[in-house]
Amino acid sequence: MKYFLLLSCLFFASLLVTGQSLLDLNKRFVELFQQGKYEEAIPYAEKAFETAKKELSEDHPDYSTNLENLGWVYLTAGYYSKAEPVYKELVKIKARLLGKDHPDYATMLNNLAILYYYMGEYVKAEPYYLEALSVRKKVLGEAHPDYATSLDNLGALYAAVEEFEKAEQLYQQALAIRKKIVPETNPDYITSLNNLGSLYLSMGEYAKAEPLYLQAVSIRKKTVGEEHPDYATSLNNLGALYLAIGQYEKAATLFTQSMTIRKKVLGENHPSYLVSTNNLSQVYAATGRYREAISLCQQTIAIRKKILGEEHPDYATSLNNLGVLYAEIGEYAKGEPFCVQAAAIRKKIMGAGHSDYAASLNNLGLIYKGMGQYKKAEPLFVQANGIYRIAEGEQSSKYTIGLDNLAILYMTTGEYAKADPLSILSSTKTLQHITRTFAVLSEKEKGNYLSSKGSVTEISNNILYHYPQASAALRINNYNLQLTLKSLSLADTKNMIAAVRNSKDSAIKKIFSNWMAGKSYLAKQYSLPASKRDPDLSRIETKTEEFEKELNRRSVQFRNQQSAISISVADVQKNMQEDEAAIEFVSFNLYNKQWTDSVIYAACILRKNDPAPVFVPLFEERQLQRLYDSAGKSATTAAKTFYRGLIVKENGSTITGESLYKLIWQPLEPWLKGIKKIAYSPAGKLYGIAFHALKIDSSTLLMDKYQLQQYTSTRQIALDADEGPATKPGSIVLFGDAAFDMDSAQIVKQRVKEANDYVSTMSPPTRGGNGAWPALPGTATEVKKIGVLFTQQKLTARIYTQADASEGRLKMIPVNSSPILHIATHGFFLPPPDDSRKKEMFDNQNSYAVADDPLLRSGLILAGGNYAWKGKTTIEGVEDGIVTAYEISQLNLSNTELVVLSACETALGDVKGNEGVFGLQRGFKMAGVKKMIVSLWQVPDKETAELMTSFYDYWIKGKSINAAFYQAQTEMRRKYEPFYWAAFVLIE
Repeated sequence: MKYFLLLSCLFFASLLVTGQSLLDLNKRFVELFQQGKYEEAIPYAEKAFETAKKELSEDHPDYSTNLENLGWVYLTAGYYSKAEPVYKELVKIKARLLGKDHPDYATMLNNLAILYYYMGEYVKAEPYYLEALSVRKKVLGEAHPDYATSLDNLGALYAAVEEFEKAEQLYQQALAIRKKIVPETNPDYITSLNNLGSLYLSMGEYAKAEPLYLQAVSIRKKTVGEEHPDYATSLNNLGALYLAIGQYEKAATLFTQSMTIRKKVLGENHPSYLVSTNNLSQVYAATGRYREAISLCQQTIAIRKKILGEEHPDYATSLNNLGVLYAEIGEYAKGEPFCVQAAAIRKKIMGAGHSDYAASLNNLGLIYKGMGQYKKAEPLFVQANGIYRIAEGEQSSKYTIGLDNLAILYMTTGEYAKADPLSILSSTKTLQHITRTFAVLSEKEKGNYLSSKGSVTEISNNILYHYPQASAALRINNYNLQLTLKSLSLADTKNMIAAVRNSKDSAIKKIFSNWMAGKSYLAKQYSLPASKRDPDLSRIETKTEEFEKELNRRSVQFRNQQSAISISVADVQKNMQEDEAAIEFVSFNLYNKQWTDSVIYAACILRKNDPAPVFVPLFEERQLQRLYDSAGKSATTAAKTFYRGLIVKENGSTITGESLYKLIWQPLEPWLKGIKKIAYSPAGKLYGIAFHALKIDSSTLLMDKYQLQQYTSTRQIALDADEGPATKPGSIVLFGDAAFDMDSAQIVKQRVKEANDYVSTMSPPTRGGNGAWPALPGTATEVKKIGVLFTQQKLTARIYTQADASEGRLKMIPVNSSPILHIATHGFFLPPPDDSRKKEMFDNQNSYAVADDPLLRSGLILAGGNYAWKGKTTIEGVEDGIVTAYEISQLNLSNTELVVLSACETALGDVKGNEGVFGLQRGFKMAGVKKMIVSLWQVPDKETAELMTSFYDYWIKGKSINAAFYQAQTEMRRKYEPFYWAAFVLIE
């Protein structure tokens, strides 16, 4: 629903004419009305009018005044049938007494039009709006607030019938007038903000809508308070925006707040209260709480039928929603009559060209598809899409969803040739939606939003899986989707941070500083048990996220947001050689007449001169999981089987290193003839595979046959086109042999020493827990040997060991100090907590063990880390020695060419769809690091030190980072089983 100003004046009747009793009635009415207590105000308005009717003639000004108050409160309280005869009479009275060129006559025309708008009678409303606008322009001029109100109201009407261009022009004109003549706290100005925000929401222009809604919420909170219907309206509008972009938790909170206010002030029978309940039911549906959604929807239908009647748009909306909810839980027969009835109402009152009618057709199509009545479903989808294309345009998200529905129907019926072009068109539109929407989202919200757009790749992958004859255009488009969507949220946030850091805008710099300070404070708070955290933490989280979103909005104009989206297959091929191939691994849910829980893996292979990539189906995820379950429960145990030559017997089958190769890689070989170098990007569980060490047979590894390079996305091949020749390393900072066991006196002493060298800006987090990390004396040898290599070449090497290998030292490394950071220590990644035990665990274990954010469940252990790990309270002002990926993400490592994490399992983390691994590597990538070397399982000290020394030696002697790492592993390959060195992967 669009919200706009309902302009009418509340007057006191004249004391001289009517006496004290009428004045008191009017006075009390105005008090209640201004408090938003409309139900309580109605009896006073009715009594006042009855009194005026007895004492005054119809031509008396106070008669009209009391009639206006009555009509106004009926309209505001939602009693439309009572309000209609009142406003019709007022229009006649004003015309007779004042003439048709009087402002009061225009006001009555305006209010009657508003009434018809609320009743869904748009055809009746338009001529009254137009006449009111004409009168006000003629009599009051174009700089008058009443003229702005008419512009707003006419704009709302055009928005309702989807004439968005007309509506936007009128809204902007009204806002411009109000900016000149009223302060920002004026209700009229806030109304303009809401109107324009609602329009942009309808148009899918979320980045434009959010700041308008937020400003309206902020102003109304200050001016009318948190228990006023207008404040509830602003909350509801903001919630509708978050619902549209998949931010369900935020939307639910806002709708609940709005509903509570409206219930208290307006009552459960008010149309505005029902808007809130309807919206909340949509959140419940989106989050799988279908029974709660159905219950709310049923309540809304009953009340709307009673107060609005059976031919109102809002009643049709409730019927439509209930039908969809039944369809969502598979009760198609129950849902069908509700959708049929909703379609009939919408067609009658809105016409066959309205997108709401199209929505009903679309939903009926889904119901018939669910019932297996495909012939009935197809024309409904086609008709709905035709309406969307004309009514809302091809950029509309509704049009895109319609394309998806039709494509899925054709997949269901096996008509893949029809689904093929629809999938291409739909994905193109979806990427455009993503581009527009990203500017309004925080990094966390981007991930959630991309999750809600999962069908963009699921449909095309399924068509290619089931239909080997798919067009070259679809195969190219599918590869382009992988290039765009893999780690898109990470790439976009990194681009934003880089742009802000390079900006000379002092205002943006200040917002960035506030954002970093907020994240620093939150890092400290997240390390504390729940009982010891700041009680105002939720507000601080919200404010910190607001800073991030404001930076996103401001920087979108001058950062390269299109870098990922603009890269295509052709761009990648330009930077490839004849003997090179690029492979994008994909994982997706199998569609087989319906969506299943079976996850399929496939590979998209691209070579230099291929007209289109090749799509190669591989295996089901359960097959890979069975191999791992048989090989060992932990990553390290499984690695001993796959990469150390151990043999496991399981249910009559033999599990060896070759088992992985046969499952993952062997199906690709027919398309890799003549290929020597392969760039690849994993997906899903493949992030845990050491591809270079896959055993082809007893004597051959995959790296013996190919030179492999892992990428976050193979789009990096195109982005690296201008990197130039290999360069020798510059200076290096090394951490190793950290003194994990330090008492409080040693920790304080170390803090004083650090303070003499640097100024720390981070707050000290604390953690509880038990156990201890053992010393790593072998890492001392490792960092010293590497340091010698650098100093021999007159390169700077700063080495921090024992107490100096501290969290404080890491966080205080100057931005321009070193292009290489080498950390040899313990790393950790903890699995997601069990929700059923989270509350029980929260105050009894390390806080990061029960954190939802995977960046808080992964990290590095540095000097003094055992003090906090054992549950001891850390000293105020001192870092605790446990550096989470969340904290690492706040560092500025934009000048760091390479980070080497010579620690255990530093490549692990939660895998989230196309965004990849959420753990240490993501934290360092967000900090700006270009390349990383990380580990997949627990690594032995001696062999690790040998590998790292060899790698740096080759790099210093002139090889590129990639070539030096490949050469070092090749050298280790001649001496040791892969288990001892193959855990490490180089990621770009």
